[in-house]
Amino acid sequence: MPAVLTHSDQVDTVAQLAARPNEALAHWVRISGASYSRIAAEVGRVAARHGRHDIQPDSSRVSRWINKGERPRHPAPAFLAEAMSILCHGRTLTPADLGLTSAGPPPWGGDAWSARTVVAAILDTTRSDAVTDDRIPSPARPLSGAALVNAVQPWLHLHNLEPLPAPEQPGPRLGRSDVARIEATTDAFRELDNTHGGGLSRLAVVGQLQHVTHLTRTGTYTEETGRELFVAVAELASVAGWMTHDAGAHADAQTYLLLGLQAARQAGRDGAGIGGHLMNCLARQANHLGRPDDALDLVQAAQYGTRKLHSGRLRALLCSLEARSHAALGHIEEMTRATGAAEQALADEDTTMTPGWAAWFDLAEFRVTAGVCEFEAAEHAPGRIGNAINLIAQGTTDRPSDRVRSRAFDQIALARAYVRADEPEAASTATAAALNLMGTITSTRVGDRLRELDIELGTAPKVAATADSRASIRAALQPL
Repeated sequence: MPAVLTHSDQVDTVAQLAARPNEALAHWVRISGASYSRIAAEVGRVAARHGRHDIQPDSSRVSRWINKGERPRHPAPAFLAEAMSILCHGRTLTPADLGLTSAGPPPWGGDAWSARTVVAAILDTTRSDAVTDDRIPSPARPLSGAALVNAVQPWLHLHNLEPLPAPEQPGPRLGRSDVARIEATTDAFRELDNTHGGGLSRLAVVGQLQHVTHLTRTGTYTEETGRELFVAVAELASVAGWMTHDAGAHADAQTYLLLGLQAARQAGRDGAGIGGHLMNCLARQANHLGRPDDALDLVQAAQYGTRKLHSGRLRALLCSLEARSHAALGHIEEMTRATGAAEQALADEDTTMTPGWAAWFDLAEFRVTAGVCEFEAAEHAPGRIGNAINLIAQGTTDRPSDRVRSRAFDQIALARAYVRADEPEAASTATAAALNLMGTITSTRVGDRLRELDIELGTAPKVAATADSRASIRAALQPL
C-alpha cells in the first residue's frame, strides 16, 4: 500500500530526485542570520496572513529546502520570499532570488502588457534563469496553437499607450547616449551568437537584460528616452531568447521572446520594427519545432503589425519566412509568391536604414532560405530539387565567414538536398564541412539539424559514402 501524504505535505514541498543544496536560499539565510526555526515560524506567520493556515513548516523542512534542494509547492515560494524579505531587514526578495522558479510562466494577457508588469516579469525571469541549473531539463512546454496566437495579440494594438511610470527609486539620469551604449553592447552579443552559437554567452546576455530592465525601474529619463530604453530591452530580450532557443531550452526561449514583445509595445510605433523581429523569431522557432501552422499565423500577424513600416529588410525576412511556412505545408503557389515578394523587398531596401537586428538577413540568407523552400517543395514536386541545390549553393558561397553557425546550417541543408538528388559523394562532402564547422560552435540547433540529416541519409542507397557520413554524424553527436 503506497504511503499517504498529508495535505500539508502535498502543498508545502516537492522532493527532488537528486538532492542538491539550494545555494541561493542558503546565501540569503546567511545574510538574515536567522535560525531555521525562526524562518519556519516567519513563513507560517506570512502564510496565515494570506489565509493559508495549512502551511506551517518546521525547522527540518526549512533545512531540507536549503540543504537538499527540496522545492516548496505553490504558493509557499512566495510566502518564503516575503518571510526572507522581512528577515533580511526589508530587502525585497522574489522566489527567483531564493533559487525557486516561479509557479508558472508569466501571464500574457490583460495587465501583463503594462510597463510595470513587464519590467517585474523580466526581472523575475532573469533572476530565476541565473540560479537555475541548465543541466536539469525544464518541464515547461512552449505555447502552441491558439494559446500562442492569443499571447501575441495585444502587440498588434499599439494605440492608447499609457505614460511610462515614474521611477520607483530615482537613480541615474539616462539619455540617448546611454541607450546607444546599450545598443552597441547588444550588437556585440549578437555577433558572438552568430560566430560561436548561443551556449557560451547566453547567461551574460541574460545578466545584461536584467541590468537594463532594472534601469527602466530606477533611472530618470524623458518620455522619449524611456520609449527608446524599452526598445533596447526588447532587443536584448530577442538576443537572450534566440540564444536560449539555440541552446535547446525552447519554452524558456519563447518566454524571453514574448516578454520582449511586451517590452516592444511600451515603445509604441518606435517598437514596431523590433516587435516584428521578435515575431519573426517566434515563427522561426515554431518552424524548428515542426509547427508550420503556428509559424504561418505568427508571420502573418507580424506582417500586419509592421504594415506601416517602409519596405526593406524586415519585410523581406518576413516574406521569406512566410514562403518557408507555406512550403512546409505544401502550398507551392503561395510559397512562390512570398519568395518573389521577399526578393523585391530586399531589392527596395535603403541600406542606410537597416537596424542591427535585421542585418543578418542579407542576400546569402535569402538565397539559402529560398533554397530550403524549394527543398520542402520537392516533397510534392521532386523536379524542384535542382533549384534547391543551386540556391543553397549560391547562398553558401556568399555567406560571410564569421557567420559560422549559419554556414553549418547551409552545409547541412545542402547535404540533405544532395541526398534527395541521389548524389551521395556531394552529400558526403557537405556533411564533412558541416561537422567541421560544428566543432567551433556551441549550438543545440545544429545538432538537431544533423539528426535530421542522419535520418535523410538513412533513406538513401547504402553506399560507402553514405555509411561513412552517418558514422561521422553519430560520432559527433555522442555526449562527451
